[in-house]
Amino acid sequence: MDLLVNCIKRSDVSIYYLFNRKIHCTFLDILMRNITQIGSTVFSIAFPFLFFLSARQEVRNIGMDLIYTLTISQLIVHSIKRLVRRPRPFKILKNAIADNPPACQYSFPSGHTCTAFSFALPLINYIPVLTPILLIMAILVGISRIYLGFHYPTDVFIGCFIAYMGHMINLSIL
Repeated sequence: MDLLVNCIKRSDVSIYYLFNRKIHCTFLDILMRNITQIGSTVFSIAFPFLFFLSARQEVRNIGMDLIYTLTISQLIVHSIKRLVRRPRPFKILKNAIADNPPACQYSFPSGHTCTAFSFALPLINYIPVLTPILLIMAILVGISRIYLGFHYPTDVFIGCFIAYMGHMINLSIL
């Protein structure tokens, strides 16, 4: 078991450095700073409520689905963050790049990634033709969190998984 855990930790750090140190350039700096906003608190509140405020009942239903999935998944994310208390990688790893770090000091799991997938998964149910675009956007949010130095790859992976679980819980309730 220790061998597996050590292998995961080494891979986590190696992939982190690949995205955070080796592929940095001005274009990606701008892209990643902007794409990560899809998982931000402001976006996560505004986006579903725009749907919810629609005059059309079908659109309001999408908004409610987004709100429920997001609420379930974020409750799980923030509970785990407080229980695990994994420090952000830029605080531990040498030569990590992290401009404008988030206020929350814990990295596991990634709330931004969870938010992006909490939007993508319900929307895929309603608008399947957008599946590739929605998944690419959500994946890019996860990559942006590593690129910007705020999360390890496992933080991102688990954030995605929690969004999936939140979506499945939401579907089972409806």
